[in-house]
Amino acid sequence: MGVQHANPHVSAGCGCGSLRAFPAPPAPGQQGPGQAPGQQIGPGFGPGFGPGFGPGPFPPFPGPGPFPPFPGPGPFPPSPGPGPFPPFPGPARFVTVFINGGRQFPWLTRSYNIPHRFGLTVRQALTSTGVVQFGLGGQIVSVGGVFTGPGSNIRTTVRLNGRVIPPGLLNTPVQPGSFISLELSRFF
Repeated sequence: MGVQHANPHVSAGCGCGSLRAFPAPPAPGQQGPGQAPGQQIGPGFGPGFGPGFGPGPFPPFPGPGPFPPFPGPGPFPPSPGPGPFPPFPGPARFVTVFINGGRQFPWLTRSYNIPHRFGLTVRQALTSTGVVQFGLGGQIVSVGGVFTGPGSNIRTTVRLNGRVIPPGLLNTPVQPGSFISLELSRFF
């Protein structure tokens, strides 16, 4: 075997900065290890990467490419499939209930978002807040613990989208996105 020497252009590849040692190529007419008599070794030292260290470079592949753009069946229109499914997301699927306590009952002033469902009425939306209580006669008797029933000096005014709703029409159905307000005021 010949004398080993370090190629100054090849590092060991381990990050330590040292050089890799390779056996010296055999002189012309000299047989190297693993070489049959009369066999010549190519320009490299076996498989590997870099100039002179592998079987490449290869000529361009004589394949059938490059191909023109594919005239396939796309783009496809949106599918007429079974979606989207209700309930549709967004703010229009709620009913807003605003309770205004005014200057006499400021702790009652608050807004509630009630999920809309088919057939929801003004009365059901007010009850869904958990603050408004109705009596046996269908009138509002309590708002947030404040008695508003018969004999009290507190008046309640219900509005649906800005229009006053009399107590007899509290079973009016509401649409998604409706605004219901309940105002409390004291009279003397």
